[in-house]
Amino acid sequence: MRVHGNVADFILAQLAEWGVERIYGVLGDAIFPLMDAFNRQSKIEFISTTNEAAAAFMASYEARLTGRLTVCTATSGPGTVNLLNGLADAYLDGSPVLAITGQVETKKIGTRAKQYIDQQLLYRNFSRYTTLLINPAATAEIFAFAARQAYIDFSVAHVTVPKDVMAAPLSAGTIATDMVEIRKPQVFSGSNEKILGIIRNAQKPLVVVGQVGEDTVFQTLSLVHHIGSGLVVAQQAKGVVRGSFDRNLGGIGEAGLPPIVMEADCIILIGNASYEKKYFPKNAKLIHLAERPSDINVNAQGAASGDLGLLIEAIMHDLGDYAVNQDWVEQVKGEALRIKQSIGQAGEDNSRPVLPLRIMAGLNAVVPPNAIIVLDTGEFTHWFDLGFRAENQDVLLSSMWRSIGYGLPAAIGAQLANRERKVVAIIGDGGAISSLNELLTCARYNLAITIIIVKNQIYSIEKNKMAAEGLQPFGYELTTPDFVQFAKSCGVEACRIEDPTEIEERIGQAIGLDQPVLLEVDCASVNLPSL
Repeated sequence: MRVHGNVADFILAQLAEWGVERIYGVLGDAIFPLMDAFNRQSKIEFISTTNEAAAAFMASYEARLTGRLTVCTATSGPGTVNLLNGLADAYLDGSPVLAITGQVETKKIGTRAKQYIDQQLLYRNFSRYTTLLINPAATAEIFAFAARQAYIDFSVAHVTVPKDVMAAPLSAGTIATDMVEIRKPQVFSGSNEKILGIIRNAQKPLVVVGQVGEDTVFQTLSLVHHIGSGLVVAQQAKGVVRGSFDRNLGGIGEAGLPPIVMEADCIILIGNASYEKKYFPKNAKLIHLAERPSDINVNAQGAASGDLGLLIEAIMHDLGDYAVNQDWVEQVKGEALRIKQSIGQAGEDNSRPVLPLRIMAGLNAVVPPNAIIVLDTGEFTHWFDLGFRAENQDVLLSSMWRSIGYGLPAAIGAQLANRERKVVAIIGDGGAISSLNELLTCARYNLAITIIIVKNQIYSIEKNKMAAEGLQPFGYELTTPDFVQFAKSCGVEACRIEDPTEIEERIGQAIGLDQPVLLEVDCASVNLPSL
């Protein structure tokens, strides 16, 4: 297929051919030709955000949810710099994102021109690939290589396009008609014999489910039954295994560490679990199964990488008739039931201000099983990990970068990619004051996101961690606006929840509407058990 027009026209046509449906960004001088090109095509929608970091977060979480290549754009100088916060999230958590940034005209590159910086030097630590497009004739090759780097490696690729190059004529450019298929790797490395030996010698195995694909869940649960293990679900894997599964001990971390976890003599980590690994019992043997060798935990005594489903099936086959420790199985089931009952009782406490677990109980009651839940950074994420019993929902959170304020942009990206599904964003008041301007984006595109602001007017976990380290807490107080009135001024329906008995009704009503709704919940600050 051949495209006539300028470089910007070609870029949009090529991205559309690869299945890109939208580009997130903010208008700026250096990308005027790209913005102009949107007028000459109809396949790709431009999502105008209020700042560039939000645009990158939106692209990151759309990519994480769908597995498809996503795109964001920004102008030169400050726009390019602002984009980095969201791209760092995508880079560290493995989201396939292509960033296109404008640049000063080629005659000004290397000078002291306004808004000129060496973008490749800046982006080197946040991308798998970054390059400067100088000659229009190289457009097709550079964009094909960049897109494939992002898509195949689940990473960030970045192309800088000077304004004059973006506007330059491109005579009948040929676009690639497909994106290369990703094939899961076969087993690269690792010794199954060492893994089998550790499992055979274990009396109290525990499987920890990290970030894995849905197609691996069946094999994971089969392994749990085959070896008679308990199960812990990592925060970023919440929803992969039903909360009602009778061996599901929930999460481990700041919000709780069931004593039974410390009894485990063998930990089998499937996928990655960035939050949880520091809580593994020190004396337990660690087996790590990951898709890529680079993801293997350096402390693992047994490890293998490749297609996780095939790895698990091979391990079960080679184990043969494994002698399950039934006493351990019953102990695990009993502890899982006790945890569920304890959380259920805490969720019935209607004290004021609202307790964190009371919010989670309300979510358990009304969030549909096919919903998407986005968690910003904050103490409430640990209460969510403890108290929310996921039943097939997709839960999105930042594993490595954890920038405060990404939650609302992430929810926007998720909703735009899945208009038919309900999206719930849970955000602390600290995160809200960092990104609440994106309510304007919600209103502009009429995105049916239920936004729950957990308001306690402090950076709670930072305050408590400082105290736990023997320091005098300082700088943790927050000055917050009236979020309800702010939301209404943006054209978003909103209400305040002070009475815990209203939680289920208010959240349920909000989820049922086909428009954005903000709920401000006055929440108590409760120390996490580990602090």
